[in-house]
Amino acid sequence: MKKCLYLISVLGFICIIASCKKDKTTNPIVTVSPDPLYIYGVVGDLIPFKISISSEIALAKVTITIQPDNMVPSTLLDTTITSAGAVFYQYYRLPLAFAGKSIAFTFKATDANGNSGVALKRVFISQSGALVLTETTGHFMYANNSGHTDAFDLELNAPLFSTVADTTTRDLQDDSGMDTVLSKRWKSPAVGKFVAFNGFDYANATDSSVINAYNSGIKLPIINNISTGDIFITKLGSTSASKYVLIRISDVRDNIGSANDYYEFSIKK
Repeated sequence: MKKCLYLISVLGFICIIASCKKDKTTNPIVTVSPDPLYIYGVVGDLIPFKISISSEIALAKVTITIQPDNMVPSTLLDTTITSAGAVFYQYYRLPLAFAGKSIAFTFKATDANGNSGVALKRVFISQSGALVLTETTGHFMYANNSGHTDAFDLELNAPLFSTVADTTTRDLQDDSGMDTVLSKRWKSPAVGKFVAFNGFDYANATDSSVINAYNSGIKLPIINNISTGDIFITKLGSTSASKYVLIRISDVRDNIGSANDYYEFSIKK
């Protein structure tokens, strides 16, 4: 009888242990590449983070927060997720405002039971290799049918008459033709291409940030519906060297007739 009671007690203890083990779950596992804890880059670099998450149960959400030196944290990503695992990418371009500083990244995954897993990275940002662009303002280009300069040489920052200037120098040209209404459309007889980028950080533009933005955008031979505040990046077709120019529209004037229709813009290069 004592042996039976002992056996029952042992079996009960084993069941309790097995039950505890079954009920216990581990936190989600978060891994992030690039692999090093400390990452080094220059202003304008695009850092591609690959986030891999595995979990024993369904996830609830994933967050990414950043905290630059001596600044409060901010949320880069806060998204709901319901699968037990996930792999995705988050791209971060290193801004000029944090040159000479570092940014702490926290990647956090939380499951449906509230358990969390975290991965950390720190990115050090150098300004070396990034050239801050020089701005010139007060440039004008008029409508085709205005009798004024209706084209522009971006290499020399010079207004041109399309009727006499060689096509290779006309990086910009109004495309209104003989209309008395401003088309608000530009083309490039020099075979340049345009990338529309109104969200671009114009104030802190560098050579590398402009090149990266141009390369990541959709290249257009013509840009339409030009309005005040628009930002464009163009790669010049008038030169064999790779030259990029950042343009911000200051004003668009469509007056009665076409004689005084014009675009005013600023240039950074």
